[in-house]
Amino acid sequence: MIRLLVDSMCDLPKEFINHPQLDMVSLNVIIEGKAYRDKREIDLEAMNKFMERGIVPTTSQVNPGDFIEYFKKNAQEGIDCLYLSFSSRLSGSYETAGLVLKDIKVEYPDFKCKIVDSLHSGGSIAVIATELLRLIDAGKDLDYLEQAALKLIPHAHFYFSIEDLNWLYMGGRVSKGTAVVGGFLKIHPIVSVEKGELKIIGKSRGSKKAQSAVIEKTAANIVGYLDQNVGIAYTGSMKPVEEYEKALRLMGVEKIEPVPIGCVLAAHLGLQGTGIYFLDTPPEEILK
Repeated sequence: MIRLLVDSMCDLPKEFINHPQLDMVSLNVIIEGKAYRDKREIDLEAMNKFMERGIVPTTSQVNPGDFIEYFKKNAQEGIDCLYLSFSSRLSGSYETAGLVLKDIKVEYPDFKCKIVDSLHSGGSIAVIATELLRLIDAGKDLDYLEQAALKLIPHAHFYFSIEDLNWLYMGGRVSKGTAVVGGFLKIHPIVSVEKGELKIIGKSRGSKKAQSAVIEKTAANIVGYLDQNVGIAYTGSMKPVEEYEKALRLMGVEKIEPVPIGCVLAAHLGLQGTGIYFLDTPPEEILK
């Protein structure tokens, strides 16, 4: 038996959240000195209430004890596992998992477990994870799953527009001056995780132009694989979600699912934002 482990940065569609071979460990959101496990002890709606009051959450990686408990349990039960982690360039979770696994293997030398750095965040981790779960269902072995993950990673995309530059400033992603000027000019940044790092890949004046920029980036990359379940990531208003859905249907995409982003991602991106995530090539072509 093989189990897939993801962390709470993976924003899965409803169909896969309760998959029998899937497990999750949580990163942490710290609010007023109290740590909450993302998606277990706090959800997006609850965290946004704090943010609306001007409280700025901070975040931290997965607790080492959670990895110890998970790996040891699987080792004792003789279950193989693969951990698809949040980007190592944005969190220490990948490195911590590797250190924990090294110690576990001293005690359980026959334990088979692979750790793969997704180099992604949010929905783009999810598009990789869902394909891995399908491969687990098809009976593929652990080595095959590891190689499949590595092949899928370059083909996952996630474009997200942000309403308020101040959240990027508070997270250290832009300067105070940029945030002030951007707010005055109503600049909306377009962000993406490129080679594992959160990058501002464009800036638009006004929400409509920002949405158009995300749609253009999506259209340019999704054309080779329209028959997939495309995710719309969101926090805040659902109105942009409706606009993205219309645009995707015009492209020829029929399977679309809005998915709220996790609390850790929202803590850095703010109270309002929307994006689209998908693969650019059919998995059977990527993996052949």
